[in-house]
Amino acid sequence: MVRRFNGKCRLTVTLCVMVFGLGGVAHAEEPQSEPSDLRADVDRLKGYVDPKADHWPTEVFHQYAKKQLASFGAYLDPAARDSAFDLGPWFAPSAEIEPLRSAPQRETIGQYTIAHDERRGGAAQGMLTPPSAFLRLIAPFDGASFDILGVPRITFKIIAVHSQDQRTFATDVLVQLFGPSGSGWLQYNATWSVVWTKTGDSQWLIQRIDVVKSNEVAVPSLRFRDSTRSVIKDGSVWSPHLAYGSDYWFGRIDAIGERNHMGHQGIAIGDANGDGDEDVYVAMGEGIPNKLLIRQKDGTVRDAAQEAGVGWLDSTKGVLFADLDNDGDQDLLCAIASSIVVCANNGDGTFTPARAFKAGTPAAFYSLAAADYDNDGDLDIYATRYVKARYGISVPMPFHDANNGPRNHLMRNDGKRGFTDVTREVGLDVNNSRFSLSAGWRDFDNDGDLDLYVSNDFGRNNLYRNDNGKFVDIAAAAGAEDQAAGMGVSWSDYDLDGDDDLLISNMYSSAGRRIAYQNEFLSEQDSADRGGVQRHSLGNTLLANQGDGTFKDVSEAAGIRLGRWAWGAQFVDLNNDGYDDMIVPNGFLTSDRMDDL
Repeated sequence: MVRRFNGKCRLTVTLCVMVFGLGGVAHAEEPQSEPSDLRADVDRLKGYVDPKADHWPTEVFHQYAKKQLASFGAYLDPAARDSAFDLGPWFAPSAEIEPLRSAPQRETIGQYTIAHDERRGGAAQGMLTPPSAFLRLIAPFDGASFDILGVPRITFKIIAVHSQDQRTFATDVLVQLFGPSGSGWLQYNATWSVVWTKTGDSQWLIQRIDVVKSNEVAVPSLRFRDSTRSVIKDGSVWSPHLAYGSDYWFGRIDAIGERNHMGHQGIAIGDANGDGDEDVYVAMGEGIPNKLLIRQKDGTVRDAAQEAGVGWLDSTKGVLFADLDNDGDQDLLCAIASSIVVCANNGDGTFTPARAFKAGTPAAFYSLAAADYDNDGDLDIYATRYVKARYGISVPMPFHDANNGPRNHLMRNDGKRGFTDVTREVGLDVNNSRFSLSAGWRDFDNDGDLDLYVSNDFGRNNLYRNDNGKFVDIAAAAGAEDQAAGMGVSWSDYDLDGDDDLLISNMYSSAGRRIAYQNEFLSEQDSADRGGVQRHSLGNTLLANQGDGTFKDVSEAAGIRLGRWAWGAQFVDLNNDGYDDMIVPNGFLTSDRMDDL
């Protein structure tokens, strides 16, 4: 029987409108508008969608350049262009282009062949004509289509626009090209500086392209393939719950909790039934039962959530397998609304659930991290919370340094007595009202106890140093605040120097990088506010542990900024060479509609 863990629901709605424009950064919550005023606010905001109405000439040009580059990328696909290779619609007759592919010394790492080219101004070789430059660029792809699995794999992202004079614009463009090459596959990544000039007929054409930097990665075969339907063969498991995305369920399920369109649910991996194989618990949105996918001997899975007693219908976010009672099997923790539910493993793949903790406010828990912070031999639970009401209603104030979120909690494991909220007692209530999405435990200072890093959206992160069971937030002093759109956190000694380093996954926004660094942007604000907003769009952060209690930001040198709209990035050694790689899930909502602003 499918059941709801807690049938009661309290919903508090606060509606705010926040405008970020030339006027400044909002620092206080505005009074709630009447519906008619709200419609007027929305209508006014719609006017800013058109950069002409907002008096941003660089964004007006961006719209044009974006369309031109998209059409040019489609033309480069061998399946779309003619044999004459006419580049006249995009390039000025006198256009010059640096060689887009150089021939530096290449290195082989495992099955990967990697080439780096750092130019940073000045042609590495003589300039080429556009046809010659682009024929050389696409030559390794053997004339194969760039349309891989129905998705075009040549992309351009404009990250900066510079107005040089009335007849010249320059754009910084991220370029990625991927496809079959020879006996394997090739990925080309580059940053180009593209100069556009206005011709006599007032058409903007490309006059020059310089390569700022580029790299290529070649691999004999693709390392991963989609095995979903070969593993989930049971149609009753697959459809409809896993076959459709969150956008499908939005509007089809009663919205008594958080609406399903955000997809904030988590996944846990562990041996649920003690057979030596790892199983998967999949948290689902409101009204859709959670899944416990038990691995079978043939590699397929079956859903055992109902018979195991964990098929909740409530919106479940963070989930975690962990042995909380030290009996040798994996218990299951579920963040269900504002409660943490501990499901004790009965040793046979079934669970006995009990609510271990309920927060004093209705804000939902988002993620869970278990560790023995007090070194007493059992695992304690740190749980993060993100918004006070629900996503899209609770508004961060100010946007770049929000401090009006719900409080996170540390629950100490007291064995048979259950769990005790010790957040304030141990010092974790300091700087504890941000928009937290994830947390990670690690003994970063090698003193024998576990420290805690908390990744926060809309502002600064926390690094709580553990001093014999008491915590102090040292993020600022340690150079680890990383004021940005923090989503995920992962620890690893990536450089193998004996101490643990930090990967924080953040939102990378080409629009944010392009707009926030224009002179007109927040021109009347102080440098701290302006810099905080600018930092918000820079992308992932890698903090190298210096071994003295501080960290150094090595993100740019490591080349890990571009993770797009990144979420819970993780260190993992994918090729078993002893060095941890990074895997960065990414993506967000998108729509062709303009009436959902």
